[in-house]
Amino acid sequence: MILLRAPSGVANLFERELTKLEIPVFSESSEDYLESLEIQRVISLLKVIDNPYQDIPLLTVLRSPMYDFSDIEITKIRLVNRDVYFYNSLEQALESSEIEENLKNKIRHFIDNINTWRCEEKYLSLNELIWKIYMDTGYYSYIGLTKNGDLKRANLKLLFEKAKDYEKVNFKGLFNFIKYLEKIRVSNKDFGSAKIIGENEDVVRIMSIHKSKGLEFPVVFLSRSDKQINLRDLNDDILINHELGIGPKYINYERKIKYDTASRKALKARSKIETISEEMRVLYVALTRAKEKLIITGIKNDYEKDIQKKKDLIGIYEKENGKINHLLVQKYISFLDWIELVYLNNIENIKNILDLKVISKDDIKQEEIEEKIENKLTFDDNKDLSKVDKILNWKYERKVDTLLPSNSSVTKIKQIKKLEEKEKISDSSLEKLEYNLEKNDNVLELKPEFMKDKKITAAQRGTIMHLCMQKLDFRKNYSIEELNSFIEKLQFDKFITEEEKKTIDVNKIKRFLDSNLASRIRNSKALEKEKPFYSYIKAKDIYNLESDENIVVQGVIDLYFIEKNGNIVLVDYKTDYTENEENLKNEYKVQLDIYKSALENTLNVRIDEVYIYSIFLDKEIKIM
Repeated sequence: MILLRAPSGVANLFERELTKLEIPVFSESSEDYLESLEIQRVISLLKVIDNPYQDIPLLTVLRSPMYDFSDIEITKIRLVNRDVYFYNSLEQALESSEIEENLKNKIRHFIDNINTWRCEEKYLSLNELIWKIYMDTGYYSYIGLTKNGDLKRANLKLLFEKAKDYEKVNFKGLFNFIKYLEKIRVSNKDFGSAKIIGENEDVVRIMSIHKSKGLEFPVVFLSRSDKQINLRDLNDDILINHELGIGPKYINYERKIKYDTASRKALKARSKIETISEEMRVLYVALTRAKEKLIITGIKNDYEKDIQKKKDLIGIYEKENGKINHLLVQKYISFLDWIELVYLNNIENIKNILDLKVISKDDIKQEEIEEKIENKLTFDDNKDLSKVDKILNWKYERKVDTLLPSNSSVTKIKQIKKLEEKEKISDSSLEKLEYNLEKNDNVLELKPEFMKDKKITAAQRGTIMHLCMQKLDFRKNYSIEELNSFIEKLQFDKFITEEEKKTIDVNKIKRFLDSNLASRIRNSKALEKEKPFYSYIKAKDIYNLESDENIVVQGVIDLYFIEKNGNIVLVDYKTDYTENEENLKNEYKVQLDIYKSALENTLNVRIDEVYIYSIFLDKEIKIM
């Protein structure tokens, strides 16, 4: 058993070191119960049962081991309809043709469970409902198989017991219980973690001295005995004692000084004696917990000098019936100092029962050096070192996969391809991948607002033009006056500022609307703008590396439309300043190939034509 005077800091150290030695550790200083992950998941599920239109608790439950929805599945469900609550997206996903049957079955299972529990909540008690959730989801059994599973299951059982106790005091209903838990959490109170270790378990216990009262253990460590007792209360301007009354400081406002009164000095002396006496009683408790052995640890900066000083003071202060003078005892305010005084005062009688060991920093360093030397490998001259060489120079054969990003954007892929051409890197190697990723980290430099140029950049002008294209009604044939009114409305609705409005060239928009491509869009039977997508792409297709890993690529397709004859046409607007349309084709071919592939995979159709519309050239450029 380990007794601590400062449990919060030292407990973590002891737990960490004892765990390394594979010794079971039980600490009385438990973590916050309501903040534990297994409890948060159950509370989130209770919130969803009470009201399913809460996106954060709902996503917590879906991503938990209870239902195990992946990030990709969550994204697919959300893309069904991003403008409603996530629970509505779940319901609509069941009717969507874009969701595969396996995912629909998972959604159906979840919704059926929620509907069942919402009905049962009306007639089951809270604890019965919680236990039924544990059994229906298998969560109680699952959590027992994880690390520290016994403690986690005990926590789940404690929530069940708390729900049972809650309804015993005439409070009813799931909503009120959730509010009760939230109130406890906000007020920084807690239930305390469930206890799963009995009094007689063969473990190392870490607790404060006060909690050890009435208990005994074979071996006890009293740690941080050098820590000084807290006497800060004696520095208050006003001291109070139930026998001596009040002792304030005297304040002279004219001279702007304050000093102790006789009453305050008396109260300070009395309070110090009472505090020291109380701490001595605490020390007595610590010293009497061990059945067989007591180990006391403490730190001294200059042990020899400190011991010599104590020896001199014991000789100076007159003893009282062979005991240490109480005035000398009051000079020290730590357990270790008091223990040393007793040891020095009764060294002949006590040395047989108290073994004083002093370990210096040099001794510890020497032990570490000796341990390292012992652990060093030694070889004979004729020893075959090939195996050692193989181990020390081993390289992970799939190191490439560890460097690959899990997801990327179409823009980033395009920039990487651009860098390859600019730096003329042609080899397919690991060094190439590391180079690309490192260089690309600096491609998009984010600056705080105060560092940005006030002048609107070419990239910002392109974004503004894309916004105009997004908001335009392509079924309508605008006049110049109507386009001007349209842009005025964008400013009025706060989509653009006055400065941004000045950068918009209405004539270029008009020329696009008068183009053959815009005419085909107007006459199409279906039209989609700003369509977001997520798609799997083989890493080797992006980085030209031998890797079978997939990367999730995300992006937004400007526009695609379906003509009356069934042809599907993909269109991407570009605002680049260029005189050569071949440059546009070469620069954006990779990007448009990804758009085409993503659209074909999502819609399960074939894209017939792909166009770039160059706003700078006022021209449609056919890619395929």
